[in-house]
Amino acid sequence: MTTRRISTLAALAACTSLVALAACGGADSRDTDRTSVAANEPASVMYFDSTKAVIPGAAVAAGGAAAAPNGAELFTRCAACHQATGLGVPGAYPPLAGSEWLLNNPEVPIRIVLHGLQGDITVKNTKFNNAMTPFGDQLSDAEIAAIISYERSSWGNAASKITAEQVASVRAATKSQTAPWNPADLQGLIHK
Repeated sequence: MTTRRISTLAALAACTSLVALAACGGADSRDTDRTSVAANEPASVMYFDSTKAVIPGAAVAAGGAAAAPNGAELFTRCAACHQATGLGVPGAYPPLAGSEWLLNNPEVPIRIVLHGLQGDITVKNTKFNNAMTPFGDQLSDAEIAAIISYERSSWGNAASKITAEQVASVRAATKSQTAPWNPADLQGLIHK
């Protein structure tokens, strides 16, 4: 092989390496000189091949403090029943869009998310009879507030936000509740 051909192949290999390196964002977080794209991302971001992925619930705000929970991201655990559209599953799971149980007294959805719900419920003049899982032992007050706030402001809903302090207050007031609520127990609170 001639020297010129070797030089051309070496240059081509170097260019290919640079293009590949640029396409994948450079090195990963082990990059000690912190020059690559991946190395400069917060801990909540991971790279899979050349795809950037944010780890849900691990976001960090500027200054190193934990970012506020994202209600839309957290709602994904609710969407299996209530659907991404908030319309529920006809005959099985009630809608959240326009639901008097969600939009009136903020204490009602907080109680339901904390402790669950089981039994006959009428939402928008339609009866449902299923069970909702309690999430009080799985989610923080801030996460519950974020989810309910997302629900209360999506799909045409326009109710006030929920705060972590409101959730903490309801959690403390209902700490003796060990079983899912029966809708009849909450019916009187809806319009308070």
